[in-house]
Amino acid sequence: MHKIIQVAAAAAVLLPVSTASAEQRAAKIVITPTSPMGAIVFKSPDLPRPNANYLSSYKLGFKAYDPEAQSLRGGPFGGGASLSVRPSLFAQGYIVSDLKPGTYVVTDFSRQDKWALCFHDNSVAFTLKPGEVLYLGDFAAAAHLFELERMAITSGKTSLSQYGLAHFFDNVTPPSFAPGDATELAAVAAMMKTHMPRTTVAPKAVQFMPARFGTGRDLFGTQRICGGYYTGKAKPK
Repeated sequence: MHKIIQVAAAAAVLLPVSTASAEQRAAKIVITPTSPMGAIVFKSPDLPRPNANYLSSYKLGFKAYDPEAQSLRGGPFGGGASLSVRPSLFAQGYIVSDLKPGTYVVTDFSRQDKWALCFHDNSVAFTLKPGEVLYLGDFAAAAHLFELERMAITSGKTSLSQYGLAHFFDNVTPPSFAPGDATELAAVAAMMKTHMPRTTVAPKAVQFMPARFGTGRDLFGTQRICGGYYTGKAKPK
């Protein structure tokens, strides 16, 4: 059995994997000045699903991060969030997710849970505080999708076996977030007022910092993957 990376003409946007409805998810988020949790918001264009059998179009990974050690935290299955693109699940064109306070790094951009751009050597990290909503900016999802498809084609890895993975590590463009200005922050605040009525704090612009992290391998140790079973620091350049 093989999977083939492809594009189909169906709209989708980015939202948390566990969400039944983005509107419900956003409406349920409660962030106040005394909240133990925080939240992130960012904008992303609609993208096509890979085919009619896939509910999600792509995923963007966030992982707890130790900037001093330049390493991921929480092991392969914890300490972060995987935000998944799903049709018609969005809040006025914005992506919203609550997160535990901490420092996070953007780990990867993936397609069909098989193909991924790994940002290990040139990523961005940010720190989220309790009771805070951070606006990350406008994410250039389409550009990353085109880059992933180009790498899959040029490497000949457009078709994979059932357990195959194609994670690309070299010459990968850093995660592209266009920073938001005062006008954009006002638009985010207006969205939150409508779709996040239980959240009472105003959004803040993120302060990104450069980040690198180590990569690992799958459970069987046969394939290099982004993150995975690895707790070491980034390799020296």
